[in-house]
Amino acid sequence: MSLPFIVLSVITVPAEALAGNISNFKVTVDKVTHISSLPMNSTSKLISDVFEIKNDLDGKFTKAVSITLPFDIKNVDFDKSVVGIYWLNEETQKWILLDNIQVDKVNATVTGSVDHFTKFAVLATAKPTIPPISIVFSDISGHWAEAKIRQAGSIGIVGGYSDGTFKPNAAVTRAEFAVMLMNSVKPQGVGAALTFIDTAQIGAWAQKAIAQAVQAGIISGYEDGSFRPDTEITRAEMAAMIANALDESIAKNAITGFADEENIPAWAKGSVAYVKQAGIVQGKGDNRFAPQDHATRAEVVAVLVNMLAQKNE
Repeated sequence: MSLPFIVLSVITVPAEALAGNISNFKVTVDKVTHISSLPMNSTSKLISDVFEIKNDLDGKFTKAVSITLPFDIKNVDFDKSVVGIYWLNEETQKWILLDNIQVDKVNATVTGSVDHFTKFAVLATAKPTIPPISIVFSDISGHWAEAKIRQAGSIGIVGGYSDGTFKPNAAVTRAEFAVMLMNSVKPQGVGAALTFIDTAQIGAWAQKAIAQAVQAGIISGYEDGSFRPDTEITRAEMAAMIANALDESIAKNAITGFADEENIPAWAKGSVAYVKQAGIVQGKGDNRFAPQDHATRAEVVAVLVNMLAQKNE
């Protein structure tokens, strides 16, 4: 694809993003001419040229840089698609959405932030289809996650309470999350025999899901041999289980880009970096991940709906 007009890409590199001698720092931007071999899926459409951006310094930036690219706005139906800048992961052959996406429909450009240079392109990705609503909750009207809660209820990820409520702000236990996660990925079989030292404390309603998660390598428990089914799940644990469920090979001690990175456990950093890059889990205010915060029911179902969208790409 070649755009019918010329708009220069804009790259903003903060001075504090560079380490070492930057006196000869040089950036090159080249249009990729052979794009037929690049990966693409049925839910995404290329609406820009593909650019390869390089610099003469090794490694990632210490602070995110901003990239702005033009796109063919005439080739986009905004009612059905979401526009964003993506970078190509050469190892997984997947396009990863940049952070802090901003679309300028007037100038037909889109801006995002990233911590390294590689191949970039603007994609229009189909909005997920919301299934017909077959379940109604009485306490989610106007909630930020209302649409995803309804979607999750309709496809059987989660149910409500006997009084018709969903309780979106209630915390989720490890057993509850295992059930929701297995309802999402729908594994086959009854799972592995449970040998946790506190297996007797796992409710019958959750035993099959936890057994399936153990068999799939999604859950391993704590170092003391316990599972702690009634402990509220942390955001770090949730990220690790989701990465395991998607069978992602995660490098430990990866750079996540969150402001509170020093608080993220080493065993979770790779998973947190992945779910962030994949657009599955978002940070909180001030670019914090808050790894030890407990996840609410609304947060969990929103994350699981995002996970399914990533899994189906």
